[in-house]
This record gives sequence, C-alpha cells and structure tokens, in this order.
Amino acid sequence: MREAKEKWIEDQCEEIQHGMASGNSRKAYETLKTLTKTQQPRAAEIEDSSGNLLTENTAVPDRWTEYCTELYNYELQPDTAKLNNPHWAERVPDDLPILRDEVADAVRSIKPGKSPGIDNIPAELLRHGGEVVIDRYHELCRKIWEEKKWPKEWTQSLVIPLPKKGNLRQCQNYRTISLISHPSKILLRVILKRLKTKAEEILAEEQAGFRPGRSTTEQIFNSRLIIEEHLQHQRDLFHNFIDFKKAFDRVWHDGLWWVLRGFGVEEGLIQTIEALYEKASSAVFLNNRVG
Repeated sequence: MREAKEKWIEDQCEEIQHGMASGNSRKAYETLKTLTKTQQPRAAEIEDSSGNLLTENTAVPDRWTEYCTELYNYELQPDTAKLNNPHWAERVPDDLPILRDEVADAVRSIKPGKSPGIDNIPAELLRHGGEVVIDRYHELCRKIWEEKKWPKEWTQSLVIPLPKKGNLRQCQNYRTISLISHPSKILLRVILKRLKTKAEEILAEEQAGFRPGRSTTEQIFNSRLIIEEHLQHQRDLFHNFIDFKKAFDRVWHDGLWWVLRGFGVEEGLIQTIEALYEKASSAVFLNNRVG
C-alpha cells in the first residue's frame, strides 16, 4: 500500500514537471492542487444560530438558506431624503440599442473552464457556437433591453459556501461565491463595458481600484513618493487603510440607481440593471444539491 502511494506521488510529480516544461501551467497547477490539498470537512455538519450541531440532510441546507437570507436580505436604513433632490439625479435620455458587435465581443470574452449556473449551459458552448449563437443572443439581448424583462434563469444564481479558516461548523467561517448563468454574462458584459466607458469620464486620476493599467505596484510607488516628500519637509501624513468584512453584501439599490443617474448614466442602461435586481434570486448549492 505504501509503495503504491509513493508510486502515485512520483507519477503526479512527473506530470507537474511535464506540464510546466510543455507550457501547460494550468494542468500542472491542477495536479499540484490535487497532490497537496488537505482534506477539508464538508459542509455536511453545521451549527444553527444557537450553536447546536446539525447533521440531517434537510436541516443543513435549511440552515445555510437561513444564514444567506440574513446575510443578503439585511434591512438597510438609508437616508431616503437624498432621493428627493431633483437637481442631482436628472434623467438622461436612452442611449443606443444593443449592437451585434457588442454581443460578439462579449461572447468571445467569456472565459472557458468555469462552472455553469443554474441552467447548466457551459461557457464553451457559447464560445464555439459561431455566428448563429451570436445572432440569436443578439436578438435576445436586444429584446431584454427594449422590454426590460430578463429570462428567469438569468436572474437566478447558485450560492456555494467555501471554507476559509476557523471553526468550519460555523457558517460565518465560509465565504460564499455565486454562480450565474453564462448566457446572462453576455448582456452583463455589454452593460459593464458601457458603464466603464462612462466611469472613465468621471473617476479621479487617483482612483486605481477596478481600473485596467493601474497596478498595486504603481500605487505603492506613488505612496512611497508621498511619504518621502512629507518626511523631507517634516510634515504629518496620514494613511487610511480599510478592510471591509463583507464589502458588497448589503447595497442600497435605490441609492445606487440615484448615484448612476447623478453621474449622467443613460436611463435605458439604469432601467435594464434595475429590472435584473427586481427579479434576482439565489439558491444554496451544497454537496451537489440545490437547497
């Protein structure tokens, strides 16, 4: 048994070496992950909100559903008075309809090898579907844009809990990722590209997050220059570091639409995003089952 295990390890190491030598780094790292990973407890045992251990097939998914509902459906108490300011959020007329070239670019940019959403449509099917797929999805995206109605599968996501650290019988020690429909990413990428174009017109030069061509290295270099200048002139300098526990779980949607209008984003684009979030829903995917 021991000899067989050692032989298997040697074979895996040779496969990693071959992958790196042949330029297939993805395969090499996948093999390395298989070789080095430690066994993590599956989320088959979890504690309820009172600390009681749950093990039943129905109780565990129910607990995850409860936890995610509390996490994402948190009741916000925003300052709604801001929404009544007509001078900030004037509506900009509708922009261009969805263009075929936009859909074609979005289809080609979908990354392969990613897990599908609730509809089980793989990314490779879209990427290699040719002109027929582009034409059909252009027609569908244009219809969604005009009617402001998204297909049901495009508004649903699968929430998957992944272990972080600490007591893995507690839900808060997992991070959640959402798997969305690959076809929905076509229109989402079109929307994102249009939003980025608008954002580049209004973002400050110092803003580096989520912007291409602005690396962490560049920001560290800029910070160092500022520090050196203040040290040279013996002036006080304050750096503010914020690490959000959960950055985007609780967003005030009405306030978000208000901000987009205030920045001059076209009304058709905003209403299409609004329509998506009005029907958005999630289901927990746990141990190969949808909860």
